[in-house]
Amino acid sequence: MGTDADLHLSDVHLRADCSDAGCDLPCETVFPFAEAADAASSSDDAHEPTAAVDEDGDLLCARRKRRKLATPGRGRLRICHALATPLSDVGLQVWRGALLLCDHLFARESAQLLDGAVVLDLGAGCGLTSAAACLAGARAVFCTDAHTASLRNSANNADANGVGGLVRVRRLDWSAVDVWPSPSEGEFGWSSSDLQALRGATVLLAADCVYDDGMTSALVALMSRVLPALGPSAVAFVSLERRVNFCLEGMCARAPAAEHFHRELEAQRGLLVGSLVAPDGVPQRFEYERAPTLELWRVRAACASAEQGASERRVRSENSAEPVSGDILVRGASSLTPRS
Repeated sequence: MGTDADLHLSDVHLRADCSDAGCDLPCETVFPFAEAADAASSSDDAHEPTAAVDEDGDLLCARRKRRKLATPGRGRLRICHALATPLSDVGLQVWRGALLLCDHLFARESAQLLDGAVVLDLGAGCGLTSAAACLAGARAVFCTDAHTASLRNSANNADANGVGGLVRVRRLDWSAVDVWPSPSEGEFGWSSSDLQALRGATVLLAADCVYDDGMTSALVALMSRVLPALGPSAVAFVSLERRVNFCLEGMCARAPAAEHFHRELEAQRGLLVGSLVAPDGVPQRFEYERAPTLELWRVRAACASAEQGASERRVRSENSAEPVSGDILVRGASSLTPRS
């Protein structure tokens, strides 16, 4: 993604208006989102366009209208953020993967999963996904990051969106913990009651955390320890963007960070099973460009996926005279093949 000497600006903030930021950071953006009945599916524009010509016989190109996904008075999240940060501070910006994950949190299939759930948000950055999880039904969200500036901004954003009482902002360094963090004092420390509540988490979130190989390896390793410890009902959702660069090795365009995540997930096949969530099945509620480079992964502990697969096969077997076979581990592993 670059070096720490470079400045990085999220596509989400290209048209940000920072003239009236009511927070410590340079910008404050309101992210409106559509209610369920108004959410647009990516299949809305799937019909084949009709070619038309003018009186001279020249082709008229019909431009796709920009869909307005939300209107004033609908749901909205107010987020303070920075602009054009070095790599070490990219958590102070909102990235497209976070908006895709928010879309998924508000999707119908997530309603039962989040209703009354305890959520662990990893690398939460500005806290957008933590606030969205609360609005989607979670009863408690641990909003975690390793950087003090991100933690303070997340806490302010939670309060600004009326979910400060549900969001617990805590410091978590993936490379410094085995399974659970240790009790700690001070700002953003973990109390004993925090750790007890954390063991009841059933949903893990990680938005736009895949851009540094070392951090990505630590993230996957942490999931490989935490998901089995949380039990068969626990699931993680990881959103990322395949950032394509021209690589001298092989002299071709590649997405090295995303490919590293795919390899790390494949290496944990005995502990984790990952599968891609089709974006077409996730209605778009937030206004952003849903680029084809965005990916959303569902990750479970391998033992939990095996149990779920066995249960599904038993149901199919009971409803069919045909023998049912197959291994969910094999199916899950096959989904790890990076897309070109």
